Amino acid sequence: MSYQVLARKYRPRAFNELVGQEHVSRALTHALDQDRLHHAYLFTGTRGVGKTTIARILSRCLNCEEGVSSQPCGVCPTCKEIGEGRFVDLIEVDAASRTKVEDTRELLENVQYAPTRGRYKVYLIDEVHMLSAHSFNALLKTLEEPPPHVKFLLATTDPQKMPVTILSRCLQFSLKALPAEQIAGHLKTLLEREMIRFEEPALLALGRAAQGSMRDALSLTDQAIAFGGEQLSEQAVSAMLGTVDRGHVRTLLEALAGGEAAAVLQALAGIAEHAPDELALLDEVVAALHELAVIQALGGDGADADMVALAGRFQAEQIQLYYDVALRGRRDVQEAPDARAALEMSLLRMVLFSPRGVLPGGEARGPAKKPEPAAAAGGGSSTAGAPAPSAAPPAHSNPAPANLVPSTPPERAPADRPTATPGDLRALLGDDKAARRKPAPAESPAPAQTRAPADPAPADQGAAPVPPAARDDDPPPWNEEPPPWDEAHPAMADDAPVAAPAPAREAPAAAARAEPAPDRTPAPRQEAAPLPLAEPGSDQEVGAWWAALVERLPLDGTVRNLARNAVLTARDQDQWTLRLATGHQVLVSQERTQELAGALSDYFQRRIRLNLEFEADAGDTPEALDQARRAERLAEARQALLDDDTVRTLIDQFNARLDENSIRPREL
Repeated sequence: MSYQVLARKYRPRAFNELVGQEHVSRALTHALDQDRLHHAYLFTGTRGVGKTTIARILSRCLNCEEGVSSQPCGVCPTCKEIGEGRFVDLIEVDAASRTKVEDTRELLENVQYAPTRGRYKVYLIDEVHMLSAHSFNALLKTLEEPPPHVKFLLATTDPQKMPVTILSRCLQFSLKALPAEQIAGHLKTLLEREMIRFEEPALLALGRAAQGSMRDALSLTDQAIAFGGEQLSEQAVSAMLGTVDRGHVRTLLEALAGGEAAAVLQALAGIAEHAPDELALLDEVVAALHELAVIQALGGDGADADMVALAGRFQAEQIQLYYDVALRGRRDVQEAPDARAALEMSLLRMVLFSPRGVLPGGEARGPAKKPEPAAAAGGGSSTAGAPAPSAAPPAHSNPAPANLVPSTPPERAPADRPTATPGDLRALLGDDKAARRKPAPAESPAPAQTRAPADPAPADQGAAPVPPAARDDDPPPWNEEPPPWDEAHPAMADDAPVAAPAPAREAPAAAARAEPAPDRTPAPRQEAAPLPLAEPGSDQEVGAWWAALVERLPLDGTVRNLARNAVLTARDQDQWTLRLATGHQVLVSQERTQELAGALSDYFQRRIRLNLEFEADAGDTPEALDQARRAERLAEARQALLDDDTVRTLIDQFNARLDENSIRPREL
């Protein structure tokens, strides 16, 4: 007896033998058992996932001599003939080789005749998307209303190329691609039946190489058995498939974990001695990084011990970055003139763009911390009137961000002004609250001599300094917003004059002598609110009132367009009714209506709800009023031109004509 390949020897002959297509087998099983059979089925999916196999199983269930059921006997002559491909009432057609309309018409000539031996005449059309447009048209009527003894089973790998008229007449089942782990499990069962020794990593490699196709996996297994001499080892399968040994990938990842570019390039040079394919090596690196990320996220239960140890040497951010760089590097390897150089560049990106950075020592900058106020050193002395020196920051801390340090524009800063830092904030700004929290206007910067000096140091330096938390005049933390001016300084009004701070002992005299200068009074922070709209006196004024209200509301885009094309028809407390023309229904949505109602509620300081109604003519909407005004101004401009003496002379003497399209009314 001749050898039979695994793909044909272990082809499923019943629904319970299918692998990975439970959603299809379950639906067909229930339909057969409940006698709810459709006249046309369409099976779609990638190559080698079981489309033709399921169609043959279904034809066996329909024509089994034991009766129609989801479990054919498999021993009757009909079941055997269908399995061997010689059943007369199962007409298998390869649409790729019979694309002409004449072939389809010839095929359908015998549809009206009853089956020869079976219960149903089954037409199995494979790769049906290859039929021509005329062939599909010839098939339409028969596919929609075939005789009761005819069933159509269609299979295709590209359903997008099929007409929707065909798709709508079929019951469609989409077969999914199989994961590599499921393929490897099925291969393990088959090889145990064949009593062939194997290594499980080799089966997983075959499952990945099959790319979701069980038939491709069985074909590759046949090839691997012949290549390895009745034994499937990981090394032999990798050599046959041309894939990279995972040991080389681990060596490369260990070098990446070290973070040294020289070590990474040296590891790559060692792998290059085995002449691997650069794209395949990068694919293996992507797969290994995915495995490391899963181990870090879910733990190393059941994973390879070497990979678990390797996952502990990477940060989660590193793995995510390396994965992204490796994916983008695949494009570079394919497009670069030198694939080896492109691979080296991808690996160097992983090292140089690591979250640890390119600084000496490879230590990452820590997150910026909240600056702490400097404390005076105990037991020392300081000069009266001089700012207290800030404590030196620890060596490992980060400098304060530049945008957090108060600064003066370079052209206005005094030459002898030191750079401000969080440590000497109090020395630079003094103890006065107004000088510290309310800066002077930019147009009149205070000169250097107007700033009050810092408090002199107390006579006895041995006393413990006041803790920062106990002083209510300390500056707020740098990452917090200062309190509102009125809340932080209730005693100081906005219209008070801006004067230089004076020492505490001179405050009464300075206050007595101070006179507010009119030209130094700061402008008010808020503009006066516009006067509220007067209520409309009659129904004729409602349109103009609504148009004025819309102009005051903070509306943009489509919501503003919605309000301008509506008119207010009724107001009942908090329930307002707007009317729109039927042509503007496209502007209406729940979100836009709620936004318009929210703007009205904010303006009138009470909750307002909107109802919308549609009529053929909405009336005096703001948009209609604007168009009427524009038309009136255009007519006035045209009449003004016609009344002009010069224009009148040109028209009368030279038979001139006024270009109506060029008339533009003067803007108000």
